[in-house]
Amino acid sequence: MYRDYLRRLKEHVSADDSPKDTASLNKEKTRNDNGISGGKERTKTENSRSHCKKDDSVNARDPQTVKAQPNSTGETIKIPLTRGQVTSDMVMRGNKIDSLTDFKVLITLAMSGKMQTENAAMSRRAYGGDLTMTYPTSAKIVRIFTSSTFTDTKHERNTWMEWAYPRLKRHCQSRGYEFQVVDMRWGVRDEATDDHRGTELCLKELELCQNLSTGPSFISLLSHKYGYTSLRREIDAEEFSNILHGTEEKNEKDLLEKWYKRDDNSLPPVFLLQTISTLLPDYMSHDQEKKKSAKNVWWTESEALQKILSETALKVLSEKEAMKYIISITHLEVQKGIQGSKDPGTECLWFRRTIPGIQDVESSWQLSRYIECLGPKEKWQHSRQLLGELKQDMSNVLPPGNVHEYLVPWTEKGVDPSFPDHAKYLQQMNDDFEQEMTQRIDAAIAEREAISVQDPLLQECVQHLEFCQAKSQAYGRSEDLQMIRTYLEGPSRSPFVVHATSGSGKTTVLAMAASQTKSWLSENTSVIIRFVGTTSGSTDLVPFLQNLTQQIKKAKGQYSYQIEGDVQRLISEFHASLEGVQKGSPIVLYIDALDQFSAARGARELNWLPRLLPENVKVVVSTLEEPQYECFRKLKSFIKEESNFLQIKPFTKEDVQSILSKWLESDRRTLTNEQRHVLIAAVHACPLALFLRLSYDSALSWESYRTGDNIRLEHTVRASINELFRRLEVMHGRVLTSRAFGYITASINGLSEAELEDILSCDDDVLNDVYMYWTPPIRRLPPLLLVRLKASLEDKHYIVKRGVDDVLVLYWYHRQFSEVASERYCQPSLRATLHTGLADFFSGVWAQGNKKPYTDRQGNSDAMNRHVADQPYKIGERYNARKLNNLAYHRIMSEDLDRSKEDCLCNFQFILHRIKGTSVRQLLDNFELACDAFPTDESITNIAQALRLSETGLSYDADTLVSKMLGRLPRNEFTATFLDQCKEANIPHLETNRRVLLQTGGQLEYCLHGDDEEVWFLDMTQDGAMIVTSAKSDIVKLWDVRKGKLLRSVENIAVKIKNVNFVNEDTGILVRASEMLLCLSIQGDVNYTIPLVQHALYAIGGVVKSTLCMYKDDWLQFYDLTTAEKTHLLKMEGVVLTDPRGYNGHQLTYRLNLNYGTDVLMALVDNTSKSFVLLNLKSMTSPSCCHVFNDVGEEEELEIDAITITNDNRYVIVASMLTNDLHIFDANTLKKSHIINGFKNDYSEKFQMSSDGQHLYFPSKEHIVLYNLETRERKAILRHNHDVASVRSADMTRYVTVNGDNGICIWNTANKELTSQREGFIGTSVSHLMSLPNSYYVVTLTTHRQDYYIQVHDVQNKMKVRQAKLFNDHENGSGLRPRIIDLVTPDTILMVTNSRRLKNISLETMKITLVYQGRTVKYPPVAVINKHREIATCTRGRCHIKVQCSEKGVTKCLIRVPAAVSGTIHDIKTGLNGGILAVILNRSPDVLLIDVTNRSLRYVINIMSDLQFLSESIFDLKISSDDRFILFTDRKTPIGYHPKSKTDFITVLFDIDSRKSVELFDRHKDVENYILYGESKMSIYDVEVLDNNQIVTSHDDGTLRVWDSETGDPLKTLCGHTTSTELSSCPGNPYFVSNAVMDKEESFRVWEKASLRCLASFKLDSYQSKLVCLDGNRGFVTCEANPARVIHWTLEGYVQEPVPKESHVVFFKGQILNLSTHLIEEEDFYDDDPLDEDEMEKSDDEDEDENENEN
Repeated sequence: MYRDYLRRLKEHVSADDSPKDTASLNKEKTRNDNGISGGKERTKTENSRSHCKKDDSVNARDPQTVKAQPNSTGETIKIPLTRGQVTSDMVMRGNKIDSLTDFKVLITLAMSGKMQTENAAMSRRAYGGDLTMTYPTSAKIVRIFTSSTFTDTKHERNTWMEWAYPRLKRHCQSRGYEFQVVDMRWGVRDEATDDHRGTELCLKELELCQNLSTGPSFISLLSHKYGYTSLRREIDAEEFSNILHGTEEKNEKDLLEKWYKRDDNSLPPVFLLQTISTLLPDYMSHDQEKKKSAKNVWWTESEALQKILSETALKVLSEKEAMKYIISITHLEVQKGIQGSKDPGTECLWFRRTIPGIQDVESSWQLSRYIECLGPKEKWQHSRQLLGELKQDMSNVLPPGNVHEYLVPWTEKGVDPSFPDHAKYLQQMNDDFEQEMTQRIDAAIAEREAISVQDPLLQECVQHLEFCQAKSQAYGRSEDLQMIRTYLEGPSRSPFVVHATSGSGKTTVLAMAASQTKSWLSENTSVIIRFVGTTSGSTDLVPFLQNLTQQIKKAKGQYSYQIEGDVQRLISEFHASLEGVQKGSPIVLYIDALDQFSAARGARELNWLPRLLPENVKVVVSTLEEPQYECFRKLKSFIKEESNFLQIKPFTKEDVQSILSKWLESDRRTLTNEQRHVLIAAVHACPLALFLRLSYDSALSWESYRTGDNIRLEHTVRASINELFRRLEVMHGRVLTSRAFGYITASINGLSEAELEDILSCDDDVLNDVYMYWTPPIRRLPPLLLVRLKASLEDKHYIVKRGVDDVLVLYWYHRQFSEVASERYCQPSLRATLHTGLADFFSGVWAQGNKKPYTDRQGNSDAMNRHVADQPYKIGERYNARKLNNLAYHRIMSEDLDRSKEDCLCNFQFILHRIKGTSVRQLLDNFELACDAFPTDESITNIAQALRLSETGLSYDADTLVSKMLGRLPRNEFTATFLDQCKEANIPHLETNRRVLLQTGGQLEYCLHGDDEEVWFLDMTQDGAMIVTSAKSDIVKLWDVRKGKLLRSVENIAVKIKNVNFVNEDTGILVRASEMLLCLSIQGDVNYTIPLVQHALYAIGGVVKSTLCMYKDDWLQFYDLTTAEKTHLLKMEGVVLTDPRGYNGHQLTYRLNLNYGTDVLMALVDNTSKSFVLLNLKSMTSPSCCHVFNDVGEEEELEIDAITITNDNRYVIVASMLTNDLHIFDANTLKKSHIINGFKNDYSEKFQMSSDGQHLYFPSKEHIVLYNLETRERKAILRHNHDVASVRSADMTRYVTVNGDNGICIWNTANKELTSQREGFIGTSVSHLMSLPNSYYVVTLTTHRQDYYIQVHDVQNKMKVRQAKLFNDHENGSGLRPRIIDLVTPDTILMVTNSRRLKNISLETMKITLVYQGRTVKYPPVAVINKHREIATCTRGRCHIKVQCSEKGVTKCLIRVPAAVSGTIHDIKTGLNGGILAVILNRSPDVLLIDVTNRSLRYVINIMSDLQFLSESIFDLKISSDDRFILFTDRKTPIGYHPKSKTDFITVLFDIDSRKSVELFDRHKDVENYILYGESKMSIYDVEVLDNNQIVTSHDDGTLRVWDSETGDPLKTLCGHTTSTELSSCPGNPYFVSNAVMDKEESFRVWEKASLRCLASFKLDSYQSKLVCLDGNRGFVTCEANPARVIHWTLEGYVQEPVPKESHVVFFKGQILNLSTHLIEEEDFYDDDPLDEDEMEKSDDEDEDENENEN
């Protein structure tokens, strides 16, 4: 089917019709901007760039479209436009971006007006839900049928099986295809011949090969043997009567009537060949003698039957009709495989062996195995004649290249592998076969992929359409269908729900409705169908929404792309795709089995399903009613129209009668009256659709002569399934059936046919049973056995194929089959065996020729190659998802601890590939299962905790696994082997000289990825089992604290969600949104809402937190939170609780923390924040007011910032964050009881009480502060790396905290606190960090408390070598902090002091070695120039530049700024060589370019008129190291865009000599972003010049871009970051570093300058405030913040390092740490520079304002 489709498509699209390539298109379509951007005609320089404008009237979510010329099908292609028309050169401009490929193709086709019409037509029909079409298969399978006679080709087939097939399997696997072989000639058990279905199955499998295979599908080994002619299993009754009447001998008639019985249940009637065991029961006996005797009888009688039928047929039938009784099975196969092939030249091969003179060899039993020679001469002569004709027919059909011929001499043994010529022949034949197959497979794959029918979206659509086609072939349910039709034609804007218990037929009803929808509404209706769980893209919510949204857009005729992002964005895009549907082209969505969704990402909570549907959109869903699946309850909660619920009711008797009649008619069968009565009675007792199907399928096999006990049916679904399984066990053997079904059931999501065959081939229990009377040459399961077993279920759709991990797997369609199979075949005693078999397969332990030992039934032991598929971690460029998703689960379930650790849990490569190929969360699920299975294993526990702590970082970049494990795991007997694996992996990674990651075994147990946005609030249940969080994304999430696992995500319930609180004895969650309070159930349903009065506040208290008090001004309104009803209203006198002016968002959040409630009391801080009121919730009397702080005196500045009530309701505790004292008031008298003195540096807020009432705790900066109220002891615990936003604990042992970023931390104080984390402390903070050239030394300017220190650090040896305390204060000083400017020599720094002097300081002695002439401005601009021989700064009035000698300190000259230039000097910039100065002026757009060598002004650049920047200030300016160009960065509108339509921070590359400039702006990416995402974040955050004068920029969208400094063209886009980054580079260092400094990311990436590849990254636990690269290959250094530490980072594990690591040269000997440096002397205040003539033009205050960022 597929190949035929491909060929027709290829023939239709000729070479002349193919689209032109985009390069030639670009040349053809060059045109100016007229009518596009509204600008003038482009100049030659501009013509290479794309210009577009922003259309403010265009909404990014609903882009306009431009109509191109209709293509040959009449279809108009629509091109989305968001910001103006897109031109071809716009698309071609810039670097190649893969994600735009589809868009480029679309534009190319639109402009050329050409399209591959059949493909387009087929796609349109699929996307629109056309169920009348036959679609090409999407399966990636190479499936060959090997046809041969059995006895003469044994060695050829064995050779292929041993050598060629495994290699071809690996080759196909590397191309993403599955290789399957159907060989029906060996391993045929007695059970397989008993029912005579072998020939039917043979031809059916051959047809399947023809339909599915990519490449060859039929391989013939036909030689000299014609083969066996099988008896016809069915003979038409009329034809049989003619044969019977034509039989002259009575014994022959008796024999025919003995074995053939008339079946009137077949329409038309037939005579059936009876199963052998029916007439010869011993045929299936375990007694060998009886079995042998029965076989002899059968062979004798079957040969007689064959003779009678063939001879009589020739007499009474036409020659054509008689041939079916004469030709062999092999002949039938050739007829269908070659002569019936649509493309024999592509599909068929013949490996033809000729034995010269074989027909003249004397007849013998051995010869009869190779050529017919025994028995009646006329019979074998006729066989030889038929063979000759068949060979001639094959030669006529097959091209010569498809026939491989071999001449082989005859021997006494026939083909004998021990004979050299025969061994050579077998080897040659094997090589030819393998080479021919490989070439043809590759060619077929290339041809298939060249024509884009392999679009994943199209594949997904087709799979659901095909499933719907199969399920819609049903009858009845007219009333149910009418209800759905009424909904579709009616006005309802809510979804329609089909619901029932399991097995009631929901899927069939939806499929039938979908198939009739177009006839109900119109042919223009788009019917979009999803059967959840039947494909890999319909099980998890993310791919489900991605492909569903794409298909909706395709159905609407819009451009479609795969949306990326978080679930919230996918939901928004899905909802947006449903908007704008035209009345004449409605859309109907059918989504079956919501309960089959994976529970991940809240799929079953249905937040993604629209509550109110747009016009012309209908949605029909189905689900089970059982509460454990959540869906039905959720649907009932938001769909209020009862008419929108359809319960599938049990069948009535009339329904059953009608359906049976239709089914029987369709199957061309009938039943006797007795049989029909039995069937109807059974269904009446259990009127479920699944039971009807099972019972009907059983009755379908009843012949008309079957009566009484032979037509018994079961009474329940489960019993029917059990009976079905029992019959299959009898038919196919119990061991084979039970293991096959056991493996399928024990698997996670099913097994492919090839996988199941391999697994069974390694199961020696199965093989010993199969090989009971016969030993094959290769120890594998005979394929026919599995084919027969599969066919018994697949035709009835009891077992289905679905896509999982890009593989078609077999699994139970209905849940009840899985449950019964689990009970029957996966008993506890067998589970370990089944999971071990599955784990062994997915581990690949018996692949690659590894021989598996076995013991046969006779007790003989040996080992044989099972020829199973290899299981590498990656297959080509794809991850082997089958191995990664299955291996760990099955190893753990097999209860094999050692192999679980060896293969998975302590295997670095498995863990790495599991993260890369799947996700960290799935890996952690494996470890969670392992920790439950092996709770005492220290290795698993340690690695599991390290992975939990690293979840966020590993989600960011899996390659950080090495760094994370080395940094977190302590080396001990449990971890040493695993850590060695990490080191030996040769993966580039970053290592540090000090620990920067929290280690395992400490108090932090989990670090969870709480949300993609900042997590703001949390609350905890009273038992500490769960927490609830809210985030900036407006998503409420419920978490399991003990497992550190997300339980539920609730989305789309409201906007601007803030506080969340558990209420009603933790059965509900109160959520504060912008205009209301919502109460959610634990399941995520909205129970009710309470309107929020504007600017009102609220508090929660009462018994089990069931009382809400909403208050404003002087009134208090109480609600019962169990019912949402108002209960009391209180008015207060003399107290105002809230500010009449209201609150902004931040104030409101703060004020909501200024109340506290218990079961009896509620304390509310009033509007002044000086007093609180206390309410008694039991008496509801007027509240009492307590004044805490006075309005004057020492307490004037104090306000209540935190308040709580003790659990026994005896005391109210308040505090102000200015003093942090705990003021404790008696709750009865409101008199102050006592004060607990606080800690000055605390930050009192958000007080919480422990459940026992003994402790008060709250977040305070980086700690949790804990007070013991009895002992008054204060402790600061659980140090964080960021300020803690919120904290909860139920038992004062396990704490949960959020930091205002997207993480959630779970702590356990029962664990020992790790103290090694703070090693290397150097102070409180670092304000300056610089490296010394050619060394491992760095200099820091460090603050500790109020003091400043200069420190020199040897980072390789982890030591401070010099330290001096700075004395910078003076009564005449200007208040300047000490500041390091730069190095002037390798061991001398330039500093500016409080006395406004520039001074050189020796790092060796820490003494001042030079004082520069003259005083400076307060914040002087300074540049070290002329290769460090001079410095440049401004004069005192900021009017001119003075140049001073860095060796003597004297002013060498004054470079005057021309009088015509307005503005004073703001800053001075220079490059590495210091040959050019760029002088930036204050409040002026002019930048002066000064030649340092000539001491002259070269020219003035006006950044507004010359470079089109929008303001006169400049954000950043950098000069290249060779003084060739300048990089200006500030806000501007890109060239070609409508003025002010877009303003980004853009860097302009300015050539100093030519004075030409070019924007570093990627228009290609900008256009793509707007088209695909509706926004573009292209602003530049930082820019750096690399050693080779390439320029790298970082952008707000997280990307880095590398530019050619000669042309300004983009060279490469570097992806990986998600936020803005700072860039750092150093000459001679082969790498540069990007540092994402935002809280949301906080990570490094190290890039190789030569290849521009990201070699390593690191997601930080703690904030690194400064970063500097060392020169040479010495790594880089950061300073950790608060407390400060110097961290040295090196790239390790990179085996291709371009430059070897530098050795350490000692510059500073010993440690001298007690030095003092006095920066100020009295003479500093006397000006001694006669050349500095400027008067001070500004006050110090103005100067300080101007340079406030430098402070």
